[in-house]
Amino acid sequence: MSAVIVPLGPKLKALMFPVANAIVPPVFAGLLFLATSVQSFAFDQQNASRIKTLVDTGMQYYWTGGDVKKAEAEIFKGITLHGRYDVVEQSFAEASKLAPERLDFRFAVASSQILQKNVDGARATYEDILAKDQTSFEAQAWLEALARIGNDETGASLAHQGLSGLDRDRAEAYRLRFVRAEQIMAEKPNPEVPAVSGKVMIVALGYALAKDGTAEKPLLDRLDVALKAAQTNPTARVMVTGGQPQAGVTEGDVMMKWLVEHGIDRDRILIEDKSKDTVGNVLNVANLLKRHTADSVILVTSSSHMRRARTLLEDALKQYDISANVLPVVALDAPSIEEAAKVSPDERLVIYRDLMRVSGLWAYPGLQQ
Repeated sequence: MSAVIVPLGPKLKALMFPVANAIVPPVFAGLLFLATSVQSFAFDQQNASRIKTLVDTGMQYYWTGGDVKKAEAEIFKGITLHGRYDVVEQSFAEASKLAPERLDFRFAVASSQILQKNVDGARATYEDILAKDQTSFEAQAWLEALARIGNDETGASLAHQGLSGLDRDRAEAYRLRFVRAEQIMAEKPNPEVPAVSGKVMIVALGYALAKDGTAEKPLLDRLDVALKAAQTNPTARVMVTGGQPQAGVTEGDVMMKWLVEHGIDRDRILIEDKSKDTVGNVLNVANLLKRHTADSVILVTSSSHMRRARTLLEDALKQYDISANVLPVVALDAPSIEEAAKVSPDERLVIYRDLMRVSGLWAYPGLQQ
């Protein structure tokens, strides 16, 4: 079992480093990186350009990928790379060597390891962060999440004890998050559209478009369900989401046009087209629901995506103090409901990974929503 590091109460000043003549905790370093020139940090000036190149490379490959062999030859001479997230991990690992005081770079390394399903590596990285900063609630919370991903009840309990020692109230909030995630994962998928009274918002989540900007089958299946929900609940509004463009259009654009072509009044439809992934989807949806209130949210997505989407949306709504009830309706993308109900280890990892992001523990601090 991996060690769980419990805070010993070191002097906070010893864990801080100078930025522009001020003392700043390392947990805020990522946020300051975007607003402060790299020359302001406490690393050798000759390393500033190299660090900026590494960070830019890491985020480029995170979002859009690139030529791995080119990165290997031009940026990581002598280091063998195996894929886009390997490039991301190596970028932040190299940056961390050049600026070891930047714990946000270590968090980015751990996030890259999780993306590659290297849970043991991520655990070791979070433990390394705690060795440098024993007050890091974020690293300790991730250790509890990793234990829960692996169904390690003893490890999760020990990690939670360490988390409670840092901040009892926040630790309890994370425990409740994890409990709710497990409850959602245990529920059987629901393919039946409900008729709901009161003020209703139907939220249909997008799916990546084809290169020519047309809808792929998973998105069409979701739209079929969203259409049925809109017909069954004629006074409900419909929110379509997705901001990844292809051929000049976004998922939200395509979804809106499809629904209008199938008889849904354009005035009923809201478009959320700023998000790049599920985390962005739910945070933007929650923000819109703060203004366009609803008593109930009918959430529509594929069965393989619903557990994650619902877990994240419920958490985002709670953060915005929105009490709307979330009613899941799946577009079945498995041979049967019984098959759709099975939760794989990889899905568990992704649910917990994105729940941590939605909760505010960003995967790439200061560089990602």
